[in-house]
Amino acid sequence: MPLRIKTLLTIILFLFAPVAVQGQSFNFVVNQALRLSTPNAFAGDTVKIYTVLVNNDFSSLTADVMFLRNGGEIGTTRVNNLRFEEAQQVWVEFTLDAGLQEMDIQLRNVTATDQEGNAVNISAEQIAAFEVSQAFDIDTDTDGDDIGDAQDPDDDNDGLTDDDERARGTDPKKVDTDGDGISDKKEVDDGLDPTKADTDGDGSPDSQDLFPTNSGESADVDGDGTGDNADTDDDNDGLTDSEERQFGSDPLKADTDGDGLTDKEEKEHGTNPNNGDSDGDGIGDKQEVDAGTNPISDDSDGDGLSDQKEKELGTDPNGADSDGDGLQDGEEVEKGTDPLKQDSDGDGVSDLDDIFPLDPNESGDVDDDGIGDNEDEDDDNDTLSDIQEEELGTNPLASDTDDDGLTDSEEQDRGTNPTQSDTDQDGISDRDDAEPLTPNKFALRVDNETLKWVVQIGAFISFLLFILFFGMYRMKKEY
Repeated sequence: MPLRIKTLLTIILFLFAPVAVQGQSFNFVVNQALRLSTPNAFAGDTVKIYTVLVNNDFSSLTADVMFLRNGGEIGTTRVNNLRFEEAQQVWVEFTLDAGLQEMDIQLRNVTATDQEGNAVNISAEQIAAFEVSQAFDIDTDTDGDDIGDAQDPDDDNDGLTDDDERARGTDPKKVDTDGDGISDKKEVDDGLDPTKADTDGDGSPDSQDLFPTNSGESADVDGDGTGDNADTDDDNDGLTDSEERQFGSDPLKADTDGDGLTDKEEKEHGTNPNNGDSDGDGIGDKQEVDAGTNPISDDSDGDGLSDQKEKELGTDPNGADSDGDGLQDGEEVEKGTDPLKQDSDGDGVSDLDDIFPLDPNESGDVDDDGIGDNEDEDDDNDTLSDIQEEELGTNPLASDTDDDGLTDSEEQDRGTNPTQSDTDQDGISDRDDAEPLTPNKFALRVDNETLKWVVQIGAFISFLLFILFFGMYRMKKEY
């Protein structure tokens, strides 16, 4: 055949070649394969699964790429207007299950156009011919050591091999088969049964049982190595369990009420082991014992103020009279005086002697009329003013200056001398003298010196008489 004819036939075949392609399957995927973002991923890992969509046949290609696992959809990615001879990686994210995973890729809603922009008819069979399927065998990594269980000799990494665990009846994929809080390996090392949460069957799980192989003991409150059932003083507070039950305290707590005093100390002080403030005064028993106050009396010194009140005031809860002025603290608070000052008003007179302890200008009230002596014009209430008494020379603070039974005012009215009890000096007091201004010549005047002389003479005569009669008695006895 001449060369020119051969060349013409080649050109014709080339021109008609695209028409022949339209009747074949289309190539949408580069390598007809799937891959995971993490090749060595394990069950429970979240990964991406990838494929590549390639347009080698159309001017433009649009499609939904659907990813399926074991026949169930796990996600879909949309590809829009993929141009001729372009490729696009597509993926979805999902979490791996354990075991064989059959992954499939399917196209949905495929549309394509030719170079003139006309839609290309693509049959379902042509699309189906594209579908890709690939299997992945996903292992589990129970202990998270990046070694799959299929190759890992100790799946749960508890220190016992899987073969050993199967032989003992424990679960090779559980660190703590019986769920008692202790690993299988430690239970084996400690002589416990890793398949029983309570090895000795005493009702206390191994993780809480201080004597897990002794069915008669499980606790040791005081940590002395002797189980509570055998220990006579479980809390080691100095009281036996029997004594605590009688006392009403908790034999498993050294300080039942948590007030800082052991139950034994509470018994010694007579306090309530179940009440941190036995006397209810607002101060804890331990604080009272440390301070030296009485924890079973809300008023340790009996001064009328509670210990708590004394604490607030700063007074001495163990001393009834904090300032030593003769008044108890409670009395001072009631009167309004300062229990920390002997002289609350600072007038020089102690609160005990001061009738007006809060008034620095007054301290006495001789006539008890409620008016202080400094303000009262008649201090002794004898109807003579203090000024008049000063003029008369009488005592303005005594209503009866000479103590003769007559007030100074009465003596003033009678004309007698209010500074002398016997104005006329006749031996009869002004009160009893009918004529206090006229001496009575028959009156027996007996003063103190005379009386003293009479008594002495009488005593001497009595002594002489005693000697006389005693001598006569002796003489009579001899004869």
